[in-house]
Amino acid sequence: MRLDFKEIPRANTGNGDQDTFELFARDFFEMLGYKIIQNPDRGADGKKDLIVQEARQGISGTTHIKWLVSCKHYAHSGKSVSDKDEPNILDRVATHKCDGFIGFYSTLPSTSLSTNIQGLKNKIETQTFDYRQIEKLLLENPQGLKLASRYFPNSFSKFTTENPKPAKIFSEKTSLYCEYCGKNLLEDKTGIFVIMREFSYSEEGEFRRMPYSKAYFSCKGEHDRILKNKYLQDGNFIDKWVDISDFTYPTGYIKKVIAWINYFQLDDGKIENEAFDKLKKLLINTFPYISREQTEEEKRKIKEYLQNGLQDFL
Repeated sequence: MRLDFKEIPRANTGNGDQDTFELFARDFFEMLGYKIIQNPDRGADGKKDLIVQEARQGISGTTHIKWLVSCKHYAHSGKSVSDKDEPNILDRVATHKCDGFIGFYSTLPSTSLSTNIQGLKNKIETQTFDYRQIEKLLLENPQGLKLASRYFPNSFSKFTTENPKPAKIFSEKTSLYCEYCGKNLLEDKTGIFVIMREFSYSEEGEFRRMPYSKAYFSCKGEHDRILKNKYLQDGNFIDKWVDISDFTYPTGYIKKVIAWINYFQLDDGKIENEAFDKLKKLLINTFPYISREQTEEEKRKIKEYLQNGLQDFL
């Protein structure tokens, strides 16, 4: 579980925060597109926390479904919501002139409650949202992420650190396209960067280090083979390749940059304009991925590198 529901105060406190879970439910259903018909209040609510309305589009027009929402916040105790916690569901739905029942829970419904709710499906509409479903819906869309940051600030901070997104440095989305199929390789970070140099031998038969002169971005596998064969038609090349993903976390980026710095320090460490332009493109477009706080695993790796000395970067 990535969101700790215990960050939302208990419902039975008297410090003014006891309504937080119901307010969270209200905001959650608004995020999903429900219309709030009746907000939570502290009065005698007849076992009703809020009423929401769903608009369903059909061939013959729009149908409006009113839902009675029952909120149960048991995350602090960890207990499930039992059938005794949700008595007389059918009567409560009828009393408030609703069409269906939603259980909104920070833990799980018990087996007995799930059985009761399932048995009502031929009489009224029913839904339940447990903590796993709530978390999934929050973390899979931008509006949900904003809501999570408000009600789960500590969990959300940890989540964003461990699930980093590229920093918004440039006005346009960064991209590195496979030169064969046009796929943006930064979307799933599965592509490679290939750089090539011609190989040559001196009159004495010694290998001569020629400048890197060609480079391309590619998907792994068949597309790489096709592109490599295309470049081989222009000369006798040997290639060097690296996973683009190696440039998308801080320690990997540092290692690769230092490796290139070391190469340029060599007497014959040269690169021609065409290949150099693509190297710069790689470094610029992957920089937003490392311009962020490191994950715990990345922090562990950099600590190891520093302990072992800079030679591990070379």
